[in-house]
Amino acid sequence: MKDIKRMALGIAMVAALGFSSSVFALRPGCDAPPCGGGGGNGPPNGGEETAAQNLSVPTIMFGTAVGGLSCGTVEDPSALVPPTGDPLTGYEVPGYYYVQKVHTWQAQCFYNDAAQVWGNWGDNLEGDAKLKVGSPIRVEIVLTNMDDYSPMTTLQGYTVIKLEPSELDRNSAYGHQALDLGGAFVDNPTDFGQASWLVHDSGITFSVLNTDTGVYAVPPGTNPTAEINATGKVVYGYNLRVGEPGPYRIQFTSSEPIDFLGQDAPNGAVLDDHNVYIDINVVTGGGKGKGKP
Repeated sequence: MKDIKRMALGIAMVAALGFSSSVFALRPGCDAPPCGGGGGNGPPNGGEETAAQNLSVPTIMFGTAVGGLSCGTVEDPSALVPPTGDPLTGYEVPGYYYVQKVHTWQAQCFYNDAAQVWGNWGDNLEGDAKLKVGSPIRVEIVLTNMDDYSPMTTLQGYTVIKLEPSELDRNSAYGHQALDLGGAFVDNPTDFGQASWLVHDSGITFSVLNTDTGVYAVPPGTNPTAEINATGKVVYGYNLRVGEPGPYRIQFTSSEPIDFLGQDAPNGAVLDDHNVYIDINVVTGGGKGKGKP
């Protein structure tokens, strides 16, 4: 019934706004549908990524909100902000999409004064990935909500996917599919359950220690960069380079009211309520570093 009401509202909005086939827009660099594969067209803005990514996964903010977003309270989370502009087509994945760095939207979010979280590390830090001296090592961790906010069980956002699978992650466009209402388009939100909400701790710090030499490559108390990635998740990121091979421990320390209940890496562990770490091995050699996980 909820979806029927949403579609009915969308149809009414389309009629009221007088949308037409002008919404059949092509992605940047695409002269005519379907535009084939990646073809070196790159991200929507081309070259280096400069435009802000949109928050797509509902997030609980502790301290200050990432990117200066406007969020609500536990009792009254901010409303879903639908995407602006007309959807685009012509990507490798068929369909019409609202695209990161082209359109603007925002998932629901709210502030809270405490949280329990699960640490999810970037895939490149787990297992047998070849991490090399002098090459960039992308350090990322995502904090997932572990609290119960019943009777509130879901918040709305958008499911963002990679639209150009043949491209490197950093070159592909990312977006969420528009809902086709008989030739006109509206947004198609996703209901995210509590276990998929994310947490942003503005006071989190980290360090990187060579456990053989006892020398810090990154000293304790360093603030990682909080950012919204291409899929619309809040992540903590850092581009690490080390000058010596050996075993390293990457450790994140949360603010006092933020407790770690677990983490997802076989080579990681929870040290105590406020500290989680992952152990990596860096080998001799140059070459290209791993990209974003």
